[in-house]
Amino acid sequence: MDDNKLKSLYFEITKSKSKPLDFWEISALLEIYGIRDIDAQNEYGFKDIFEMAQYLEKYKNEANYESHPMAVFEKPPKFGIRIFRNYFKGLAFAMPMLVQIFFTLVVGYAIWSGMEMDREKATVIAMGTFLALLVSGGAAQAIGRKGLFYLKQKQYILASMVTKSLIKIALVIMVVVGVVMILFNMFFQILPSYYFYILIMFYFLLTILFLNISVFQMFEEYYTIMWIFIIGVIFVYFFHTLKGIELPEAQFFALVLLNILLTIYTFYRFYKLERISIGEGETVPRWSIMFFTLIPFYLYGFFYFGFLIMDRLIAWSTNIDGKPYFIWFDIPYEIGVDWALIALILLMGMAEVSIYEFIYRINENITKFAYYDYKKFNESLKKGFYYKFNIFYLFFSIFIVLIVYWTMKELYYNYHIEFLKNFFESYTPYIYWYASIGYVFLVHALINILFIFSFSRQVFAVKAITMAVMINLILGIILSRSIDLEYAVIGLLIGSIVFWWFSFKYALRMFNRLEFYYYSAI
Repeated sequence: MDDNKLKSLYFEITKSKSKPLDFWEISALLEIYGIRDIDAQNEYGFKDIFEMAQYLEKYKNEANYESHPMAVFEKPPKFGIRIFRNYFKGLAFAMPMLVQIFFTLVVGYAIWSGMEMDREKATVIAMGTFLALLVSGGAAQAIGRKGLFYLKQKQYILASMVTKSLIKIALVIMVVVGVVMILFNMFFQILPSYYFYILIMFYFLLTILFLNISVFQMFEEYYTIMWIFIIGVIFVYFFHTLKGIELPEAQFFALVLLNILLTIYTFYRFYKLERISIGEGETVPRWSIMFFTLIPFYLYGFFYFGFLIMDRLIAWSTNIDGKPYFIWFDIPYEIGVDWALIALILLMGMAEVSIYEFIYRINENITKFAYYDYKKFNESLKKGFYYKFNIFYLFFSIFIVLIVYWTMKELYYNYHIEFLKNFFESYTPYIYWYASIGYVFLVHALINILFIFSFSRQVFAVKAITMAVMINLILGIILSRSIDLEYAVIGLLIGSIVFWWFSFKYALRMFNRLEFYYYSAI
């Protein structure tokens, strides 16, 4: 038995480590180093690694160890300040949708919508928009997951390379879908050439726009995204109002110009990322592995946007006798949903509040409790944060839904704002109430899904949103066909409730065993 050899071995296995607590920890270090019982017997003369570890324990006071102090987390801002800041950060994430709706309702047009357009154009533009969301939605989720992961790890070259690759894949999918649509319309003449041209051009241009936007989401530059959409509306104003070009041609030129500028700037950002990554490795993970890990995010993005647009597609495809196309834009339904989307946007800020407040609380509590007090740790997060947040969200969501309706009513009846007249006609108010209540459940489900994603349980999220889509589809078709088209909104409402219920049950299970989910996700 060579003491010098054993001492050198001990110094090697404890290099860059803290001082071992006992021989059990030394046994674990030996196993990590690759030493087996047979090695302990043949090379060092011990019965097994445990006997060997007990012998090596005598060198504990001779080695030099690195100090590993308990993690100290940055002190968060005061409660009120961080709630306010994170809410508006989350609001900025959803603000582009608000910009689009606001300018459409107030000015009469936005980047891809217009009140003065005939219903044929409105229908095909909506179809192009929906297709763009479906094609780009999965890629946006994957970019947000993988690209942001590498950014947080400060692996900037990998963030750039992976994101560019994901964008290229999305563009290939975009082209394939586009070619299939062109061939299908060529043979079956579903749409006249002019209207199909509008659909396909908006599909291509909006897909590119949404992919560019996903890069800014990866950088978490939500206010920049808001300004991008405002600049897009300014471009439309320039071509339409100042130059007199009709819609949707003015929007077409605006989107081309906006996409050119955004694409140039996006690749400039990638160039800057790669420039600051001196000395960083450039080995991209195997695409087979990356594809497997990102499939849930592609599916989730696809089904999420599918869920958002499904009730409108069902409603617009109801009672098509006498209408020129199989899908026909329904103005009362769309106005009701658009105003409900304003409530959705105002609620989306709570998603950002929830996840950041959860991070603050878990960082605060992780150092307060010993490992054997894990039940107290779980309870402190479940009752001290999750239950209280749910109660707050309930009252806040009721306030938002009511304040949006009250604002419209006040502006129309007391201030006679003309563009609000359409809201109080036909079945539009009913669409607003059903859709906005559905969106209340939807946003709360998305908040639960954020917690689930944070613990790397994305497979469940895919199952939950898939179930919600199926319920939305089945109920929407049955009710709209058996009663009338406005009842398609019930599918949205019930689908949102089901999505919320399953996500809530899973989130509650996670908070009950938070210590397991927290450490298994590290």
